[in-house]
Amino acid sequence: MAVAGTQTPGLVLTLNEEERVHLLGLLERELRDKHVEARRTETPDFQERIHREEAILRSLIEKLRH
Repeated sequence: MAVAGTQTPGLVLTLNEEERVHLLGLLERELRDKHVEARRTETPDFQERIHREEAILRSLIEKLRH
């Protein structure tokens, strides 16, 4: 029996500990850079885009920490 609805399948990525730590560091640096970029911009559309990107980065960082 098929389940009705639309659900995007998740992506499984296998990392060793060294890769996980390295990727986490890169994402944290990118988040810091985005924060600086958001403070420097005055264009509302661009600032909104930066805030969306920050949210994505925070989500990825949280997933890698667990």
